Amino acid sequence: MNTKIKTAILSAAAALVLTAGAASAAPAKHYNNGWGKPGPSHVFKKKGISGAERAAIARSAANLASLKRRVMRDGRVTTIERIQLRNAERRHASLVQRFYRS
Repeated sequence: MNTKIKTAILSAAAALVLTAGAASAAPAKHYNNGWGKPGPSHVFKKKGISGAERAAIARSAANLASLKRRVMRDGRVTTIERIQLRNAERRHASLVQRFYRS
């Protein structure tokens, strides 16, 4: 076989393999196959939040603020208080995110 023909066949095969890989990977970006995070077209956001959700967020913020006041009262933050504060902040942030997303 001629060298030019071999080169052409190999480059065509390489191009076919590259495009086949890209074509098979494209649907995973937009569709959820039962595992992992859903694609951007499958995430639905609400227009707003209800009054009950707004009240729950306000309660959570008030609890977080009272915890911060209690922790900062003596001017020293212990390791246990730091952990409590971090957990409360994380809980409040996840509550807000859950209400605004679902």
